[in-house]
Amino acid sequence: PVRHNLNDPVTGLPVDLSGCQARGQIRRKALDATIVVAFNTAIASPPTEGWYEFWLTDEQTAAITCGDKLSDPESLYEWDMELQDAAGNVTNTFWGVVRVKAEVTRP
Repeated sequence: PVRHNLNDPVTGLPVDLSGCQARGQIRRKALDATIVVAFNTAIASPPTEGWYEFWLTDEQTAAITCGDKLSDPESLYEWDMELQDAAGNVTNTFWGVVRVKAEVTRP
């Protein structure tokens, strides 16, 4: 899993994630209606320390289609990660482009 600590940019102190939910998705393009895969997420305990995690299982990752090369358009996706607090406010914490490569080594 990716483990991230969210700190207040002014005070530098951890953000209390009590009552928050983390969510993230991968889509072919950001505005596409179809979700390719949703990340598994967890707010770490205790939530007052500001840690959360997100990950994909081996099975989720294997189900993402890709081209023969990383440069192929079929290998290109967009993703983001958000935190929603108890009041419904949403903060984007990560976003970007991801390129998917086929697994070479298999059992």
